[in-house]
Amino acid sequence: MQKPSQRLAVETVNILLTGATGTIGGELTARLLAAGHAVIALVRKTRDIYANDGRMLPAGDFANVMPDVGCVSKLTGDVTLRGLGLDEATIVLLGRQIDLVIHCAATTDFNASGAVYRNVNVRGVFNVLETVPRARFLHVSTAYVCGLKDGRIAEAPCVADQSFANGYERSKAAGEALVLAAGRRAVIARPSIVVGAHDDGSFHRFDSFYQLFRLIAEGHITRLPAAPEATLDFVPIDHVVGGLTDIVGHWDKAEGKIIHLTSGAAISPTMLAEAIGLFDQLDPPKFLAPEMFGVQELPELERRLYTHVAAFYASYFQRCPDFGTENLRRISGRTCPPVDLAALERMIEHCIKSSFIRDVRPSSKAIP
Repeated sequence: MQKPSQRLAVETVNILLTGATGTIGGELTARLLAAGHAVIALVRKTRDIYANDGRMLPAGDFANVMPDVGCVSKLTGDVTLRGLGLDEATIVLLGRQIDLVIHCAATTDFNASGAVYRNVNVRGVFNVLETVPRARFLHVSTAYVCGLKDGRIAEAPCVADQSFANGYERSKAAGEALVLAAGRRAVIARPSIVVGAHDDGSFHRFDSFYQLFRLIAEGHITRLPAAPEATLDFVPIDHVVGGLTDIVGHWDKAEGKIIHLTSGAAISPTMLAEAIGLFDQLDPPKFLAPEMFGVQELPELERRLYTHVAAFYASYFQRCPDFGTENLRRISGRTCPPVDLAALERMIEHCIKSSFIRDVRPSSKAIP
């Protein structure tokens, strides 16, 4: 694996970061501080900011001055509101002193209403662009704005008439369109399915795909429809956040580009089942050809779980996008470490150690 450039950022950047309390945003905050940047974190109801290792990051409340280099301050606001709900004096200060906006805030709930997607994932982008109009703009989207398209996915704008699997993908594509139409000095970053850190599987917040994964691993959902050629693009959080930090530190090379923060080598659903099968106390699922799968044939409880949870992720087991990753390599030399069977095993071990996944049956392994 080629190592990323170790060069520290030449300039100290004053950054406004939305979504700092989220899965990516918290670890990104920690990395930006370590690189010597000053960060204002826009927070809403949840105010504590955690790195991926579980450390709560020290942060003071915003007091109408930029934080010191290597420090973060919390600014209460709301991306769904015009002007982010901020007073005029704060907006003026941000306009004068913010060099870069990193927009991570979004709803990732696949079961949200159309109104929520419009207010948060679309209107939220517009409000942030409008409130800080002169700063550079790093927009965190998703690789799955490719929608239902399979095959090679270029690091390029979305196709206007493409189909999407859900409202989340559609709303993120609309957010990208706003960024591109704004004519800003901008970069669009597209992570895929974010999972735990490569070396130890650590993941501070078990959300999104992990909720389905728990139901599968614990045997509550035993069967899923999956196409034989399907792929799952799992990308470790440290690669995603490392890539975002590279973009900040190599802005001149990154500006104007769309950058996939993806694995570069997606896995098959059968490999996921194989990894679960490494643990005697867990139940690997059965993947059936879509035409052989019937929701009504499931037991009642499993049918309800499938309808209310798994169905929203089902399309990801039936698609095979191949995300191009050339731009990040050209910018910083960073490549994703292999998400192989050993990496999946570490991810599952962390889930068990953290009591996110429970032992569902007695282990058959011998006790020394």
